[in-house]
Amino acid sequence: MAQVYSVNAVGYINLSVPAGFSIIANQLDAGTGNNVLSKLFTSVPDGTIIYEYSNGGYNISTFAFGSWDVDQTLAPGQAAWINNPNTAAITVTFVGNVPQGSLSQQIPAGFSLQSSQVPQSGALDTVLGYPAAEGDIIYRYAGGGYTISTYAFGAWDTVPTPNVGEGFWVNTQTAKSWTRNFSVNQ
Repeated sequence: MAQVYSVNAVGYINLSVPAGFSIIANQLDAGTGNNVLSKLFTSVPDGTIIYEYSNGGYNISTFAFGSWDVDQTLAPGQAAWINNPNTAAITVTFVGNVPQGSLSQQIPAGFSLQSSQVPQSGALDTVLGYPAAEGDIIYRYAGGGYTISTYAFGAWDTVPTPNVGEGFWVNTQTAKSWTRNFSVNQ
């Protein structure tokens, strides 16, 4: 009898979303057609709003009466603002495959919302493989304010270390590819 082995690593992320605004990221691939708000955010309270930033503006989706008015995609590597209307934190659970292999995402010049494509925490450049360049600025949002990291003279003034499920702003002078090879067996 032949043995069959899966090369996929399936996982889940329980993300605590505080009241008010935060920047979140889905870092698991739920499969073709399943990385959409209606499949990813099924038990959020009415009044929850997702803001995806693209081309200098926001695409806004609101959860009301049990459904999303716009069913946007939030794939691994993408990040978005979420506004939790509750006075307490809610838990959002992402389920899917951990992206593996040669992973690449495009980072445009200027401001963009980004995240690691894999559910891993660590130093942005040395652990997560972000291609830092002179003048890059990373803005991490938490607790109503920003932690700002600037890459100058070949080093970060404060090394950005995003958490699993966390998105952040990138401000870069030139467009680039964030490419890394990742395997859960490393």
